[in-house]
Amino acid sequence: MMLSTFVRFLIAISITTLILGGIFIYLIAFNINGVTVYKEADRYNYYSLTYKQIKNAPRISQNYYFEFQSGDGYTPSNAIIFKDATDPEPLRAYLAGSGYIRQQRKQRGMEVWCQPKETCSDRVYLYVDNQAKEVTLTHIQD
Repeated sequence: MMLSTFVRFLIAISITTLILGGIFIYLIAFNINGVTVYKEADRYNYYSLTYKQIKNAPRISQNYYFEFQSGDGYTPSNAIIFKDATDPEPLRAYLAGSGYIRQQRKQRGMEVWCQPKETCSDRVYLYVDNQAKEVTLTHIQD
């Protein structure tokens, strides 16, 4: 009788471990080397993936979405992309008000903003594509 209870317990533990292990592997493999694109209405991704600097950014258009790069092989990053937008001034004011300083250099056409107290390890990039009417604010996590 005791052996039967032990065997059932062992089988239940094994099945539970296999299911949880499979879910864990699936979730890890799902985001490897990928970019997750989501909207604010996708509450799980919005609250779990969006960096504070991006979450607090002013919305300069009604049409926007987010991108999250997990960082496997790259530096982790989070961006908000505004469609039908060409005026980045509210974002510049937000960055300046948050303690970021605009650098003199540009990187691939993007404005580079840094926190002065952190030797530019906390970076934000602002990119304006007037032709596509798109403004992108990206925070790099170092």
